[in-house]
Amino acid sequence: MKFLSALPLAAAVLMLSACASVQDVNKSEPVFYGSTARPAQEYLSCVASAWKGQGVDFKQNEIKNGGELVVEGTLGVEAVLSATTWRGKTDAKLNTRRPSRAVTLSDSANLCL
Repeated sequence: MKFLSALPLAAAVLMLSACASVQDVNKSEPVFYGSTARPAQEYLSCVASAWKGQGVDFKQNEIKNGGELVVEGTLGVEAVLSATTWRGKTDAKLNTRRPSRAVTLSDSANLCL
């Protein structure tokens, strides 16, 4: 009987350990990379507007010299678009755990360059 009551707890622990963080997603190979002369915040605002128009839910975080747009799913972070400005040039990269979403997200990121 104790075994059956421990099963839901074990399942919950397993699900929580499968959640990905921003750092986990950023360790993967970028699916998109680009550069622009626009400041990082201006670039991210453009991408944010495009993603909102597509119904993508995300949150925006500030990072050193720029910012990032973070798309979360049921098992944690699914995608991260980072943009940083250094010496008048903004570099952007998109990392994702779900290749099926990469095309939609990267198309908007590319059009805003």
